[in-house]
Amino acid sequence: MTEHYQISSKTNPDSAGLTINVLPQGASITGMTVHLADMTRDVVLGYSSAKDYASDPFYMGSTVGPVANRLRDGKFSVASESFALEVNEVERANLLHGGAKGLHQQTFEPAPQRDDHSLALSLELAHLEDGFPGDRTITVRYVLVDPLSLQIDFVATTSQPTIMNLASHPYFNLGGPLSDHELKVNAKAFSEVDNRLLPTGALHSVVGTSLNFQEWWTLGNTPVDHNFVLSGASTLRHAASLRLASSNLQLDCLTTQAALQIYTGDELSAPFTPRAGICLEAQGFPDAPNQASAPSIDLMPGQIYRHRTLYRFGHIAEK
Repeated sequence: MTEHYQISSKTNPDSAGLTINVLPQGASITGMTVHLADMTRDVVLGYSSAKDYASDPFYMGSTVGPVANRLRDGKFSVASESFALEVNEVERANLLHGGAKGLHQQTFEPAPQRDDHSLALSLELAHLEDGFPGDRTITVRYVLVDPLSLQIDFVATTSQPTIMNLASHPYFNLGGPLSDHELKVNAKAFSEVDNRLLPTGALHSVVGTSLNFQEWWTLGNTPVDHNFVLSGASTLRHAASLRLASSNLQLDCLTTQAALQIYTGDELSAPFTPRAGICLEAQGFPDAPNQASAPSIDLMPGQIYRHRTLYRFGHIAEK
């Protein structure tokens, strides 16, 4: 099996561009190198060997799902039928990122590559193969839509009622301590969580809290593992920006999704270190099937699940 596939927008040694490495397991981003006139920098965490992803507990760069984030007790109902999966976040009794047989542990098949700027990988899952209902087809397409922008398109279909919530899970670091990074989020509210990190159903204003990133704010040592409710209609719009003054590098995240889970990597461990990177996971609401007020993540036969996330890099846009 090919260890990884590569797409690049860099056309000559002096041009700006992105180089993206993708592993078939989990359709995982194993490298994301930004090429600018004054720097070449890999901005995501990754293992040194493809073999390490087989036992990865951190969802490092993976496509996560079929249901990203947490499901209470691993249980949900769809179309009046109930399902229960074995929990994999044992200490909190949650199903996390699809469980032990989640997409991060599945091998995607790449479509014939048409050019150096795009890569599509697909996965066929049989009914209940991973505990979730429906014969499903899931496709992740990586496209370098311009020299410094990676667009990720998620598409899925099902043969019977199921739930679907896909997300990309790279850990970003722009070249220095996470505490020095500044964050800005297009969200006025976040989901309150209990001691299991499950939403209570209440939404709180970010104003007056440590989660107020409506304007640029330095991360410092603030731990974040929260669902932010994105402002604006569910079209491709700004979700968040990350920047680091010492490297003069900025990342903008755009998405069609309703929410953004931000995780500052506080539980990372060897071979990484806690807070070595930050995840900007555009997705539907966590535990949505068990939350009456959450937007539905149900997917029905004949429907097409379709969402887009875009990561755009460049020098810091505003001081």
